[in-house]
Amino acid sequence: MRRPIRRFLTVAAVTFGAAAMAVGPASAAPNWQAWVRPDDSVCGGTDNHSVSTKVIFQTCLVINHSNDTMQAVLLVRNNATVNITMTSSYVHSAWDVDPDAHCVEKVLPAGQLLACYGETSPYISGENVGWGGITYNGVSDKTPPAYQTMP
Repeated sequence: MRRPIRRFLTVAAVTFGAAAMAVGPASAAPNWQAWVRPDDSVCGGTDNHSVSTKVIFQTCLVINHSNDTMQAVLLVRNNATVNITMTSSYVHSAWDVDPDAHCVEKVLPAGQLLACYGETSPYISGENVGWGGITYNGVSDKTPPAYQTMP
């Protein structure tokens, strides 16, 4: 009797967790998260960090037309064969009153991609701009900006 109840609770928890993850934008900083590109997003150019051509990054803007909000997201991929430690990071939303979000220090394993999500906030009519940056090996560098013009 206990086994069917435990199985039911496990299935219910997994189902609820999957449903919760599928709703709305990801949580904002300070924790690095996985990146799954939403349909309604625009990304700026991809560039490499000045320390290594194997560490690439870019900023994307995720748009939610149902409530007129936008979220800037910093993406960092480590194409090196060794782990790197990002000692500081930020994502900047130029349209927001409180524009900067910071993610915690993080080891980025070789071959992985992580995202630092900024705050979700109402976008402005006209041009919205976001960018981000990381520091590793003592050197700070920032991404090319991402732009989205809204009516």
